[in-house]
Amino acid sequence: MDAVPATGVLAAPQAGSLAHGAGTFGTAWLTWIASFVIVIALILLSRYGLQLLEPYLSRRRQTRHLAVVESLAIDQRRRISIIKCGGKKGLILTGGGNDVFLGWMEDEAGTASSFDNPPD
Repeated sequence: MDAVPATGVLAAPQAGSLAHGAGTFGTAWLTWIASFVIVIALILLSRYGLQLLEPYLSRRRQTRHLAVVESLAIDQRRRISIIKCGGKKGLILTGGGNDVFLGWMEDEAGTASSFDNPPD
């Protein structure tokens, strides 16, 4: 820092001047590069961390009695789905104003399932 002759107060160097020296410019770049390398390393390490945690994260709720076997979009709102409940298969229509259970499907032998149809 240079002293101002009239007041004796030290004058601060102006920003962007060469008074800071070349070391400050190089330090800023080294800091930026080190930060960039650390971020890339964390991204790559998180990939391997997620692979280790995947079996725990992807556990879905397993149910033995109820499952959607197949689903087909009729239009943008409505879908028709085949569901399996226990040993029976049923047909449902979802979307639109309300959801409708269409009934139980016959099995491969051509007989209706052993459970009674629900009352309408």
